Amino acid sequence: MSSQAAAQPLVSIVVATYNGAKYIESQMDSLIAQTYPNTEIIVVDDRSTDNTLAILERYARQYPHVHVYENEVNLGYIKNFEKGVTLSKGSYISFSDQDDVWVPEKTAELMAAIGDYPMITSDSEIVNDQLEKRWNHSDLKEIQDFNNPLVFATDNCVAGHALIMKKEIADAAIPFPDMPHDLWLGFFTTLHGTIKYLDRPFVKWRQHGNNVTSKHTGTKKRIDATKFRLMTFRDCCPPAFAKEKKVFAELLETYESYSLIHNFNRMRLYFGNKKYLLAMKKRNPFRKFLYCIKMFFQMREHP
Repeated sequence: MSSQAAAQPLVSIVVATYNGAKYIESQMDSLIAQTYPNTEIIVVDDRSTDNTLAILERYARQYPHVHVYENEVNLGYIKNFEKGVTLSKGSYISFSDQDDVWVPEKTAELMAAIGDYPMITSDSEIVNDQLEKRWNHSDLKEIQDFNNPLVFATDNCVAGHALIMKKEIADAAIPFPDMPHDLWLGFFTTLHGTIKYLDRPFVKWRQHGNNVTSKHTGTKKRIDATKFRLMTFRDCCPPAFAKEKKVFAELLETYESYSLIHNFNRMRLYFGNKKYLLAMKKRNPFRKFLYCIKMFFQMREHP
């Protein structure tokens, strides 16, 4: 290791793979090309049935800072990322999907800006299968600094591929519950400080219809998932966040059924906490007002 690399904190890039042979080489090439001088790349393959593992093992033979592991059983992507954290040695953790492409400066720029923040996140370019840009993530969501767990109550714009966080906080967040790892880690981090936002896109976020986040489920399952997330957030709020814990609990209660009292209370909670509950929505004040009204008639499903 060079003296320059030794002077910089180690960043562990955790990659979760499963049948990703079609795109994994372009992603691995972009991770190898990171200009930050001190990284390890931890790849955990979740029992792929294509030639993903063979491709990864070729990279591990060629690059000493690439470490490849194969699960004994299929864990699913959430637990796969969790396992990657446990295998990491860095002071900081960065997460990578198998089908994106990172710009070379991503890790260096985020590490230069993270300071004492527990997490930093950035914008992304949403691209198609051929990496042709469609729009930026910030065109769809109001990404900003976040310092309150309520912003994650029914939404998320802190993408796993776009963040770097302190390893000690990722460790403390284990075990990851049954929800997207980036949603959980974003929420958990706000219990320990502010998530810093750097307004630059560093990832080509490939959308091709087979992404895990593109999968669709029925309305009842989505509502049940939202209730589970609200319950989990409620239970994890420490005493310092008693006010937020109360809001999570009251909001969860309104999801029990459609009734006059539940519908009214849900609308009331949105009006009273719209600074946080609608923080990620790209809407002007009047449209946010209308959105709160809509919550009388509708339960917001967590994406």
